[in-house]
Formats: sequence, structure tokens, C-alpha cells
Amino acid sequence: MQFQSSHIRITGESRSVPVIATSATLLELAQTFACCLCPFVLAKNEDGALIGVVSLTDFQNAIRSGVEDSATGWHSRLVSSILSVVLNEPSRGQPVSQNTHQDLECVSVTESGQLVAVLTNDDVLFSWNRLEPTLARVAVDELTSLPNRAHFERRLAEEWERAARQKLSVGVIIIDIDHFKQINDQYGHLQGDLVLRAVAQCCQRQLRSYDVVARFAGDEFIAVTSGCSGHDFETPIQRLHQAVRDLRLTVKDDEIAPSLSIGAALVSNGHDRLEPTQLIEAADQCLYIAKRRGRDRAFRTELAANGSISRPIEVGSVTAIEPDYQPQFISD
Repeated sequence: MQFQSSHIRITGESRSVPVIATSATLLELAQTFACCLCPFVLAKNEDGALIGVVSLTDFQNAIRSGVEDSATGWHSRLVSSILSVVLNEPSRGQPVSQNTHQDLECVSVTESGQLVAVLTNDDVLFSWNRLEPTLARVAVDELTSLPNRAHFERRLAEEWERAARQKLSVGVIIIDIDHFKQINDQYGHLQGDLVLRAVAQCCQRQLRSYDVVARFAGDEFIAVTSGCSGHDFETPIQRLHQAVRDLRLTVKDDEIAPSLSIGAALVSNGHDRLEPTQLIEAADQCLYIAKRRGRDRAFRTELAANGSISRPIEVGSVTAIEPDYQPQFISD
């Protein structure tokens, strides 16, 4: 997109924003900033395509670093070296659309006074350094600092596809804090939050560093693991179970010893004929059994390629429950 100048909207006002070539020197940029009232200018490549934004702050920082490095100085550095927002340049040989107007309307997107993006009719320019922290916050549960449910579901889908390609097992662990409603009712929600955070920290410490653990809903957490056999699958569950049993939390002069009910399910093959939600449902069935059998327990099962689940086994035991247990089928 070729043009000579542009307008950008700042706090409801439209200001003229100059455009400078990325091949220009910082001395030329200094002259440009001296003549304009805007805290940034737009940058174009040799074809006249808009490819970035240079802020006054970035320019000032470049001057400071140039003063410290007197051997090179800042005068001869190019504008391209300090772009704060960069849009990928069009490939060589691709036609560049022509702009018949000298002025182009642009809108800035800022957060806490920092430029995040510039929008035009044809382009959106993002500052990844400034946008990434914002995106990261969207994927995190504020209370526990764990990934939230939406992030977990994306990661589960990714792990599922990877496991199918590499023929790896995938496991899901659902973790529920026993009698959490009673804690909230007796001590209040703020104290309940302390228990949630403590259990979340245990999950992070006791599960493997490359497992994905997230807050699922209310007092439930969920984790996905890959590459485990049935026996290996039990090890992090047992560690987590015991770590929470060992917690002693003081709440309003009372000592609380929380416990967990855990349901887990593993699938080793047939990923292409199954869906990730079926694995979650199988783990949820085991969680229900753990609660029904008195809580403070963990049960696991395996999901077969035809959608059936094996008789649940209590973690730490070698005996499956109910000899007459009928396998359940979970449809997608």
C-alpha cells in the first residue's frame, strides 16, 4: 500500500502522522519528530508498503544507547533497527496495492498508554512484545495463576493430535477438593480462595513439569499427561494425593487438612476414532466413583478404541472394583 502521509486517531482526535522510509537514518528521524506533534511515525519499505511503527520512546532509547556506544553513535543507524511494531513485508514479486488518496485513516490501539497496534483499512500491525503479555493474561485463571479452562481445552486438542501422530498415550486427571462447599460456608469465600491456591500450587509441584494442569471449574482442577503407561500414570496422582493430605492450613485459628477425590483416564490407541471429550467423560466417571466410595480416593480407567472403558481401579491397588462391573461406552 503506497502513500505519503496518514492520520491516526489518538484519544478521540485525528492527527497527521508522517511516514518515513525504513532505510532513512535516525538523524532524519530526529528531524521528522521535531516537525510533528505525534509520539510515533509510520514506517514504509522501499516499495512504499506500510510495515511498522516507530515510537518517540524507541527513538529516545536508541539515542541513549548510541551515546553510551560512542564508537558507532546513533546518527547513522537506520530506522529499520528500532521498529517497535512490525508487519511482515510482502514477498518480492507480489503486487503492492495502490492507494489513490494521499491520506489514509488509521486507528491506534493502546493499553496503559503503550501502543499495541495500528489498524488501517487494509492492514493490522501488532507489537508482539506488548501484545503477548495481554494474551497470556487471558489464558490464566487470576485466582490460582494456573491456565484456565479455555487454554486447557486448546492444549488437550494439541496433545491429542501429537499423541495420534507419534502413537503416544494421553491421560486426563480430574481433581476435586473434598467438602469445599463446607469450607466456604464455614469460613467464607476469601478463606476458601486460600485453599484453592494451596491445592493449585500442589498440582504444579507434584505433576510433571511438562504436564498441563489447569483450573477446570469451581473447586475442580484438570491435567493432561502424555506418554505414560498405566503404572506410570499412577505415580503423579499418588504424589499429589499425599502432598495435599500433608497440607495443614490455618484458617481463622482452625487447622484445615484438605483432601482430594481424583478420577483419571488413559487412552493408548485409537485416537483417530475417539474424541478428547470422551477421555474427560471417562475420568469424570472415575471421579464420581471416588466420591461415592467415601472421597479422599483416586480411581483410574482406560479408554479403548471402541469407546468402552475398563473396570476402574483404585490408584495404589491392583484390584479392579466390582467383579461384575459392566464396561461403559462413551460416544463422542
